Amino acid sequence: MVKLSWREKYAGILVLLISIIYLLLQLASLSGQRSGPYSIQNGTFVINKNEFYSDLKTYSIIIAGIVAGWCLLAGKRLGFVLGLPILLFITAVIGTITVEQLLITKKFNKGMIGLVVGIFLLFLAILFLLLPSARQKYRVSKGVLILTLLLFVGLGGAYMFLQ
Repeated sequence: MVKLSWREKYAGILVLLISIIYLLLQLASLSGQRSGPYSIQNGTFVINKNEFYSDLKTYSIIIAGIVAGWCLLAGKRLGFVLGLPILLFITAVIGTITVEQLLITKKFNKGMIGLVVGIFLLFLAILFLLLPSARQKYRVSKGVLILTLLLFVGLGGAYMFLQ
């Protein structure tokens, strides 16, 4: 087993934390009665197709994030391959939300500080995983890095397709 530095542990813990928070938000959404993705009407089980795709997207990111965080902390290459795209994806989503808020309000207000801090923390984790020492510990070659970036593109495409 490879000895991990605090930077790799930080990235692994951040991916796990994001996945756990995402899971808790999904459970809160399912327990709330404001949306009805799944219901029983006249004795038949009815599934809202859009909500099902949204849940499928969410659960796949949660499962991949938990596996990625665990594997990053264990020093496995799978953690790098799954964790980096998730960090890039969450950074892109939060960045898009921040830019949208800036365009709507046309000024930087105090409510955006959390978004900027989140982007900064995610950017640090991405940077730590892309350092040569981390790539060497996770045995990442150019082919694995290309596969990781293709997974990020696929994750973004699936996110857009399953909306």
